[in-house]
Amino acid sequence: MIDTWAGSGQRSRHVNGKWPAAALYVLLTLLLTYPLSLKPDRTVLAHYPDDELLMWALAWDAHAFVHQPLSMFDANIFYPQCRTLAYSENLIGSAVFAAPVLWWTGNPALALNVVALLACVLCGLGAYILGCRVGLGMPSALICGLIFAFSPARFFRTPQIHIATVQWIPFALASLHAYFDGNRKRDLRLAVAFFTLQALTTGHGAVFLVVAVSLLLAYGVVLGEPVAFLQRGRDLGVTGLLLLVPAVLVYMPYRLVQDQMGLRRGLDTGLSTPDSLLASPTHLHTWLLPYVTTRDVLGGATAYLFVGYLPLALALIAITAKAEGQPPISAWTRVGFMLEIVALVTFAAASILTFRGPLRFRIGSVVIFSARGALRAWMACAVIVGLRAAMAGRAPLTLLTRPRSRIEAFARWMAVRRRDPAVFYFVMTVVCVSFIVSSVSGLWQFGAWRFVYQLPGFSFIRAPTRFIVLAVLAIAVLAGIGVERLTAGLTLRIRRAVASIVAVLLVAEFAAVPLDVVPYRIDPPAADRWVARQSKPFVVAELPLFNPDQRSQTAYMLHSTLHWQKTVHGYSGILPVSHEVLYKELRSFPDVQSLQHLKQLGVTYVIAHTDRFPPSELARFEEGVRSFDAQLKLEFLEPAGRVYSLR
Repeated sequence: MIDTWAGSGQRSRHVNGKWPAAALYVLLTLLLTYPLSLKPDRTVLAHYPDDELLMWALAWDAHAFVHQPLSMFDANIFYPQCRTLAYSENLIGSAVFAAPVLWWTGNPALALNVVALLACVLCGLGAYILGCRVGLGMPSALICGLIFAFSPARFFRTPQIHIATVQWIPFALASLHAYFDGNRKRDLRLAVAFFTLQALTTGHGAVFLVVAVSLLLAYGVVLGEPVAFLQRGRDLGVTGLLLLVPAVLVYMPYRLVQDQMGLRRGLDTGLSTPDSLLASPTHLHTWLLPYVTTRDVLGGATAYLFVGYLPLALALIAITAKAEGQPPISAWTRVGFMLEIVALVTFAAASILTFRGPLRFRIGSVVIFSARGALRAWMACAVIVGLRAAMAGRAPLTLLTRPRSRIEAFARWMAVRRRDPAVFYFVMTVVCVSFIVSSVSGLWQFGAWRFVYQLPGFSFIRAPTRFIVLAVLAIAVLAGIGVERLTAGLTLRIRRAVASIVAVLLVAEFAAVPLDVVPYRIDPPAADRWVARQSKPFVVAELPLFNPDQRSQTAYMLHSTLHWQKTVHGYSGILPVSHEVLYKELRSFPDVQSLQHLKQLGVTYVIAHTDRFPPSELARFEEGVRSFDAQLKLEFLEPAGRVYSLR
């Protein structure tokens, strides 16, 4: 693929201006995340069990780096299960950045926010470098990075660092493009290194990157590039294989847990509403929504999947505008080609209506298409074919009359497309959209997710709508190309002025400041601090538990960061059957069954947070303790909690 991805004109594909670009993305991150950026140590963007799970995971990784690096996946939750870190995202790659913060401050909220904000900066810088690698000038590449970093579909997943930290994907693709341009071993090995970094950072990102790389390789092969397996293998070498080892080692525990515990997502999980496709909480998007639709989009949305108006418009320019090096195409030829496509579509629709009968397609309660009979479809097809035939003098039909010239024209078409990154990133966008619609109610039957769901690693993805993150990257590249083609032929000064105006408009479109932040502080109870001072090892259970108990589970997981001893509690992607039974029993603790179960598990201490009990439950609990005082020894007492040891 030496000729692939050539830039327009004589522009260099070398990456210049990395540090100014990074400074710009730092500034925009601080601006667009206000006031979180001013108070990252005591606020969070959302306070849900998932956020506390992510804080615990970062803290566990930082602890394991020092104390048990060779058995990191044997986390302290869900005792006595093993490899419990593999029940959800391990975040090891993010913990590399979070660990110094945790060791210095002991503040998991600050560590989480540092990772999230750094991801915005790196996503912008990575997309900027990717834009440069596919031939964009610096102004257009800056637009590319701005969209990937701050488009609502990715930016408002910032609290979900297991999805938002996809910063290594553009770096990997940029390295792969550089390798195909120059066949340098270093670039291929860099691409592998970035893949491993992404796999360590988030499994979601690893799957997204596998999709992107697979599409890139398949695209080149389909358009006539040599496979050259032996040459690629030699270029990868032992060094490249060693760089892959950490990714393989991280994948293995998940494979074992999947086999042992059934860690698998169903095709029907994580469904989103059609409103999510237009949902975005930015000020401009919220203001424009009533002019776009009468539906309560934000009220009915289950996710923010809207990329933005200007990015989509710029991407459309990239797809439709002629790239440099492409032969000129007359307007008549373009119209004729469009009529041929419409004729094929109407012919297919008429045939389906003839043999199958009436059709109706709806999204939710909205009817998009309805046809009762085939006659009108056949009539429309005949009219379109007639129009196309009437244009034969201006745009000749050469498909049947001149097959050789058609084949030659197709070969020229493929050669041009191999050198046009807009086509590949449009294909990537289409593939991502086909995955996304797989989990949108009313559209799932048109999705392609069910065809790849069984591939290794793919079934870990809870909701295919998360592929919007990869789609944003593809659209960002297309938007950068759109700016490039829109300003083609202009002087460098004017191109920079246009790009600056576009950047300002994008920031205005993406802005939602001030963000809604939640004050957050971890204040471990005195009972947990007392337990942390006791001789180790020990096993802990905490009360109360209520149904649903996710909030209690994550709070108790954070309590365990004081001592890092085993705890029966846990909240993650799956819940072992044994613990589902245990948690039901603990809701009625103390009784014969729950006490016996805790003794069998080898639990040392039961911590009762009496300030969390409702009055009626507290009375029941105290009566139970008196009934089983021979088996429960009071070790610590304070107004908000007690600690009992099991005799």
